[in-house]
Amino acid sequence: MSTSGNSLYVVAIDFGTTYSGYAFSTRANFLKGNEKNINEIYTVHWNAGELMSEKTPTTLLLDADQNFVSFGYDAENMYSRLPEEEKKKYFYFRRFKMMLYDKDGHLKITRNTKLKDMTDKEILAIDVFTHSIKYLRGHFLDSFEKQNLKKAISPEDGDVAWVLTVPAIWDEPAKQFMEEAAEKAGIPKAYLMICLEPEAAAIYCKCLPIEKGGDCLSAMQPGRRFIVLDAGGGTIDMAIQEVTEDGKLQEIDRAQGGDWGGIYVDAQFKEMLEEIVSKPIFEAFRMRFTGDYIDLFRFFESKKREKATSKKVRMQVPQSFLSISDGDINTLTQTKGLGEYVTWKRDKIFIEQKKYEKFFNHVIDKIVFKVEEMLISETALGTDVILMVGGFSECDLLQRRIRESFPSCKVVIPPDCGLAVLKGAVIFGHDPKMIAARVVKYTYGVGTNTTFIEGKHPESKRTVKNGKVYCKDKFDIHVRKGDTIHVDETTDETYYPIYEDQTSVNFRVFTCNHVDPEYIDDEGCKEIGSLTVPMPDTSGGTSRKVKAKFKFGGTKITVEGIDETSKTSVDIKIDFLEGSP
Repeated sequence: MSTSGNSLYVVAIDFGTTYSGYAFSTRANFLKGNEKNINEIYTVHWNAGELMSEKTPTTLLLDADQNFVSFGYDAENMYSRLPEEEKKKYFYFRRFKMMLYDKDGHLKITRNTKLKDMTDKEILAIDVFTHSIKYLRGHFLDSFEKQNLKKAISPEDGDVAWVLTVPAIWDEPAKQFMEEAAEKAGIPKAYLMICLEPEAAAIYCKCLPIEKGGDCLSAMQPGRRFIVLDAGGGTIDMAIQEVTEDGKLQEIDRAQGGDWGGIYVDAQFKEMLEEIVSKPIFEAFRMRFTGDYIDLFRFFESKKREKATSKKVRMQVPQSFLSISDGDINTLTQTKGLGEYVTWKRDKIFIEQKKYEKFFNHVIDKIVFKVEEMLISETALGTDVILMVGGFSECDLLQRRIRESFPSCKVVIPPDCGLAVLKGAVIFGHDPKMIAARVVKYTYGVGTNTTFIEGKHPESKRTVKNGKVYCKDKFDIHVRKGDTIHVDETTDETYYPIYEDQTSVNFRVFTCNHVDPEYIDDEGCKEIGSLTVPMPDTSGGTSRKVKAKFKFGGTKITVEGIDETSKTSVDIKIDFLEGSP
């Protein structure tokens, strides 16, 4: 992982399901311990006609040869203006981050994973992410060129430190996938940091210049434990953090959550419209009037964040949707048994508040259940603050349910909660050591041979080497799933060669989903790398010592093998991704 000590700028990229963007600040403006530096973090204003926002839609448009055309609002607008036949030649990806999940909500990523565009054409997922990150990187650099400041920075020489945010519930392969996409996009690995989204949000809130006695400030006193509820468009991330005596943050329970973000509320609204006009008609509307389809859900997005002021929710509906319907829209609504809840007047739809809230209940119920589950755990003892951040946290219905469900907790919603992750990631880029400790998601260790014990070890594991009977394939644990590990903490174990004249030792490194695996081929275990340590001096025979050392630095894990006799050491690059690098 990079550090930003010599960088002139820190740029954080928040690659969200629904919206993406970047923020930056200069090293000169970042003064450690000075709360005013948070006001020196700059975001970009994206133009969508009459709408200005600090993030742009996560939408990518490529041409027929998979070359980049546009991203964000530009991609949406350009695609919507293309003739229907021309659209078929282009690759159009919208909200594609969640396409990495399978139908059961599991995240499975390899280098060969493919994504389908709007018309089901496929390309490699890593290329889609690379194009998108490259655009955001280029947008930042172009802004300097336009201001004649290009000569003032040299990104390739470390003048810019880059931070990429990822959900804390993402596993190691997913994080490596984003790193490799960023590297392909032109961000040198040496100047790239990965920041977990709930941690970024907690850092942002800790640095907020709240008045004395303010909710956020009191939540960040040493010893205080709090849940970070990061509710985004696609995923919900939750982690329990504690403020240490020196003012840093440490994770005390592993991050939890799932794919329960705001886009699933959109899906419920979409299902209702499909029920009224039929799926084929709605699909025809999406394909023929793409611009109107996008506008419809932009409007719905803004409605999700409004407070209820009447018994009915009113929304503008494109005239093209009404014209493509097969019959009178009110009659169709009555026929489907929805007339009691939904009415239409010209280009307006009126939805009864109770029906509207049902769009939200499925995901909000899951969020409430998970928060409750975390609060009753042993590690949550003393946790009485829920910190809500992320775009979906701006939803009044979600805020209300959290407050009603947990009356004994103080619910804190910071200003600009939708930008908390982005701005917090910039601060993290300047000072990664603000995070003191994290909870390990997996059990890590190496495969070894141990003395075979009759009745304890299975016969299938018996092996004879150098005249001695060993139990092969033992999983020697270095750190267990759920352990709290401080940043830059190391664990090491000593091993010995089996043969007197052995000139090297091979370590196979494994990870496991379970806390106490016994063997490297147990369920949930996976080999993630190997390294060979030279042991050229054989004079010590089988008494020679060789160490395997795990280092947990930031969000990365490295393994080192050391021959104690010659002091020769070898590092390993752990590869969590399947497929050719």
